Amino acid sequence: MQGGNLMYGQILAKQNNERIKSLQKLTQTQDTWFAQNINLIMVEEVQLTALHKILYQVVRGLLKKNQQRHLQIIHPEQTQSVQENVLTLLAEYDDLLREAIPLPIYIFIWQISSLEKLANCVEVVDDVLDILEWYFIHQDEQVNAFDEEDLDHEEIIDLYKDAIEEQDADAQFQLGEYYSVIDGKYFQPEKSIKWFELAASQGNADAQYALGNFYFEGIGVQENYNQAFTLYEAAAKQGHPDAANNLADMYFNGEGVQENMVLAKKWFDFAAKKGVAEAMFTLGIIYEQGLGVDIDEEQAFICYKKSAEAGYVEAQYRLGGIYLEGRLRQAKDANRGLYWYERAAEQYHVDAFYDLGFIWSQGLTGIRNIEKGIHWFKQAALQGDSQAKLQLGHIYNKGDGITRNIKEAIKWYGLAADAGIEEAAILLQGLKEM
Repeated sequence: MQGGNLMYGQILAKQNNERIKSLQKLTQTQDTWFAQNINLIMVEEVQLTALHKILYQVVRGLLKKNQQRHLQIIHPEQTQSVQENVLTLLAEYDDLLREAIPLPIYIFIWQISSLEKLANCVEVVDDVLDILEWYFIHQDEQVNAFDEEDLDHEEIIDLYKDAIEEQDADAQFQLGEYYSVIDGKYFQPEKSIKWFELAASQGNADAQYALGNFYFEGIGVQENYNQAFTLYEAAAKQGHPDAANNLADMYFNGEGVQENMVLAKKWFDFAAKKGVAEAMFTLGIIYEQGLGVDIDEEQAFICYKKSAEAGYVEAQYRLGGIYLEGRLRQAKDANRGLYWYERAAEQYHVDAFYDLGFIWSQGLTGIRNIEKGIHWFKQAALQGDSQAKLQLGHIYNKGDGITRNIKEAIKWYGLAADAGIEEAAILLQGLKEM
């Protein structure tokens, strides 16, 4: 991983220098101080004091813009270091700055201003450039003020200091996690990649796994199965269960590596023993279909059941079908099938919605409940299941167990016909001609 990180570091440094050149052109017309001092952040020779000077000028500029007589009520400038000055400004004018700076930029300024030594200058300069680009390009845009309760910058400052000053891999991984929550307010995949790369290069298995997911799915980077495979393998060899499962998947599907059922099973076995429910499920498929092993229905059932009991939704759905149909040497048991379909439906498995509708509408457990059948068919239909729409048309058309409702039948047959079901189109035409 060290070589991969070196390449990434070079790419980031190149991007930083290109951004600096753009800012050089911009500052020539906007700010004399920055025009004269922008070279302070050239990646090859940057010093922490230079970064503090940059931040000090940004904060002073914001205060001046808001007509604040900065540093008049606090210690004279000459008695403080540049770092102390910027930290004092941030503390003294916190309320004002929270109304003038977007939360991510505010946190960046605190993080960098709090640094006392610099170990990873490329990564820090990347954050400084985010601040400067906002300052020169977006500072006149409307900023949403944030409340004190939105702030977790003290914890993030500590992580940042450990990640940069101590090159702590766990802190670097946690920063990557901070920016990787897709539905979170701080989601910035390019920042996640930066920190995951640093941690992965130091052998952090969690970061190797997380970064592997980014490369596999193409989140913030170009999709790269070969790179994902390398990262998963590195993490799996350190005992990371989920990385082992994903590595096994790649061998199983021939993604980024030649298909190899022997190695796939080896890593699925490892992940399953570590409690990965998805690995247990895939082992069930391997045994049921005889993929690289002899068909073993008993072992397949055991794997599916363990996976279902561990909460894996696909295994729950598969187990429902096994009991309902009496497969894999299991006696038919509609009630057990119902139980596992319900567990799958609780996790929003759309096919389970349809099967529950079928079980209740047909009375397969010995108790027929047409209303429950309609409920589950509608849940499936609302998720686009065309067969569920057809079944609802049948129920309302036949009036079996409920009052016949031609209007509803026409509605559902129409929706099924629109989805391409020819039977529904024929029945719909017949009803319209009545």
